[in-house]
Amino acid sequence: MSEVETKQARLLVIFERLLPLVDSVSDKVRFAALLGVGLDVWIFIWLFFLKGFSLSSALIVAGVVMLPLLILLRFWWALEEIKDLPNIAGRMMTDAKGEIQETVQGIRAGQVQKLGFLSSAKSLWSIGSMASEARELVGSYISIGTLVNPLSLILGVLSLLFVLLLVLVGLVLLILAFW
Repeated sequence: MSEVETKQARLLVIFERLLPLVDSVSDKVRFAALLGVGLDVWIFIWLFFLKGFSLSSALIVAGVVMLPLLILLRFWWALEEIKDLPNIAGRMMTDAKGEIQETVQGIRAGQVQKLGFLSSAKSLWSIGSMASEARELVGSYISIGTLVNPLSLILGVLSLLFVLLLVLVGLVLLILAFW
């Protein structure tokens, strides 16, 4: 086995171990974010409709409550992008390997093609598709940066704790609504 194939095999093993964990955490973060959004709507309804607070006051409170939820949604988005990272990397490696092999075989056979208009357009199309795949890959690495940044992790944990606090507040408000 060549060195490249060994690295690919190691990468596949890492992804096989990592992806179930990422999928599970992603589902939990999504559930917490959706629960938080529902509780935010409930707090707005309680403030505006049941207690008669002004619309601006109720919207301000709902907006402040929404900030930690936005952090959770950013974590969820980062985890979802990481789940697709093996597919993106695999497509890029396959495309690059195929194109390099074709070029090397053409050079060895002495078939250096002259670039005409149609082949130039095809090459530009290939470059554009590879650039879009690279952009997706870079976006995934940016998401990985979100997940390994210590400040971001602290904010994520605090946001999850905030959702738990929102559950308690929502229950208290529900009891007060019926009392």
